[in-house]
Amino acid sequence: MTTSTNELLLALRAPTSGWLAAVICALDEALLDPDFTEQHRAMLRNLLDNGQVPASVSAASHDRLQRFEEAVQTLHDALIGDESALCEAPAPRPHLTLCASAA
Repeated sequence: MTTSTNELLLALRAPTSGWLAAVICALDEALLDPDFTEQHRAMLRNLLDNGQVPASVSAASHDRLQRFEEAVQTLHDALIGDESALCEAPAPRPHLTLCASAA
């Protein structure tokens, strides 16, 4: 069974479609990553077909996701730096001196 774009858009309007939206967003990101292989896609299809995620797979996924989030945060910090440090230190104001000129 194939689902049309219109069916998906309609389903996403439902107040109970939060998980559908979350999974679609994650899938969209994964499909952009060349490291997300056909083998990974097949594993996901198998999980969906089985209708459950084994507890050991769920636990391992949570651990791996935490390490992935830490790696992303480390990369973000290396590229952007600590944003709180930028916000805490306002730029010093220039000191202006008034001078009288003899005109």
